[in-house]
Amino acid sequence: MLAAGAARWEDAAWAVGLALGIEEEELRRRLSIEPDLQSEFEPGEEDLYAEMLEMGGVFDVPKQLDEREREVEEHLRAALRAQGGLGSGYFLSLQRGFVRGELARNFRSLTRFGPRAGRGRPAEFWPALIAAGELLAPADDDEHGTVAQALAECRQHLADSTG
Repeated sequence: MLAAGAARWEDAAWAVGLALGIEEEELRRRLSIEPDLQSEFEPGEEDLYAEMLEMGGVFDVPKQLDEREREVEEHLRAALRAQGGLGSGYFLSLQRGFVRGELARNFRSLTRFGPRAGRGRPAEFWPALIAAGELLAPADDDEHGTVAQALAECRQHLADSTG
C-alpha cells in the first residue's frame, strides 16, 4: 500500500485521488470530511485506513453523464426526495451510485425500497421512478432485464396506490 511509506497517509490518499483523475477541489472536499481519520489507526493498519476511505467514496471517479442520463438522474433524485427519509448508509450508497453514473442500479434499488410508509409521497415517488425507468436503455446495466422488471413493478405500485 502506498500509505505504508508515507508519514501522513492523507498525502498518499491525495496522490491516489489525483492519479484517478479526481479534480483537486472535489478531492479536497472528500478528504476534509474526516480530517483526523489517520489518528484512529495504528502503524500497520494502512489497508484499513484505505478501506475506510474507499467505503466513504473518496476514490469514486465521477462519470460524465450525457443529456439522457442527466434526465434519468433528475427523476431518480425526485423519487429520492419523495421517499420520506432513509438511513445514512443507504443514502451514501445511492449518492456513490450517482457519482459513478450507476443509474440503473439506483433505479432498481429505489424500486425495491419504495416510499416510506406514513412518511413518503407515493403519488410523487412512483411517477418519478417510472419516468426514470422509461428513459433507461437496455444498455444501462440491464443484461438480465431487471430494469424492465423493476419498471413493471413501479407501474403496478402506482396503480395499487391510486386505485
